Amino acid sequence: IVLTNTPIAVRRQLAVMPLTFIFTLAGQLFKKREIVRAGNWNDRVDYMGQGLTTRTLGLVGAGGIGQEILRLARPFFGRMIVADPYADAATTRALGADIVPLDRLAGEADFVVVCCLLNEKTHHMIDDAFFARMKPQAYFINVGRGPITDEAALVRALQAGRIAGAGLDVTEREPIEPESPLLAMENVVITPHALCWTDECFHDIAASALQSIVDVSLGK
Repeated sequence: IVLTNTPIAVRRQLAVMPLTFIFTLAGQLFKKREIVRAGNWNDRVDYMGQGLTTRTLGLVGAGGIGQEILRLARPFFGRMIVADPYADAATTRALGADIVPLDRLAGEADFVVVCCLLNEKTHHMIDDAFFARMKPQAYFINVGRGPITDEAALVRALQAGRIAGAGLDVTEREPIEPESPLLAMENVVITPHALCWTDECFHDIAASALQSIVDVSLGK
């Protein structure tokens, strides 16, 4: 979920989403669960995870939610970079990130997180050329809007092994088509546009909405 003027408490809840995907993908969590359930405990040596402290996090978008992601992610990553033509340089640097062009982010990030708004400029902004620049060991995560990514290009990149995997809370069509190749890929985690649905998030949404009603009634 990406909203404009989202209350800070809600932004903090939304910022947890990409970290959930990062920890799951980097640790190959679901594959390790499968080998334990199958009684193949010793197969664990075949599924080495990725540490984060020497890795680079790349955010496509550095608005309110992006800034909260940077705050949460800073202790875990060795480096953080941002691609956003509207990002405030001083604020971004204070959060520990550098602003870089989009193509450079694609080539340098070990975890790419899309958290920008969907509009005419960002529609299918993440395309074949973007995935071709990514590292083969890098992961792609989208918690913004599905159509920011050319999903067919993502499928091609995954099928060709050009990237390591993906975490998607959003897809081009929702619900995702049952025949989508993404559903059969072991290195892809898809959630139904609901990863931020927690008791805390919904409490904060309701509280901010009710406070707004009170503010209006008081002429604020």
